[in-house]
Amino acid sequence: MFTLFVIILSAIVLFFLCAFITGIVKALSQTPEEQKEFLENYRMEKKQRKESKRLYRRIESRAYDKYPGLFGFNYDKRKKYIDKHL
Repeated sequence: MFTLFVIILSAIVLFFLCAFITGIVKALSQTPEEQKEFLENYRMEKKQRKESKRLYRRIESRAYDKYPGLFGFNYDKRKKYIDKHL
């Protein structure tokens, strides 16, 4: 039983170690232009996610103002309002 646990644990550690090493090798094999492009894309995606969250929170806040209630009251109306305005 203990040996099975050790084998499974070592397989998991080996998997993550291989993934980590693969990521490092891939990063080192990129040219400086590719690295710059990768960072620009990452920053742009991060900014878009942030804006998307902000928009969702704004719409959700308006939905709670328009259809108040706790513990599921008016949940369907709020959900429809949010889906309509996204």
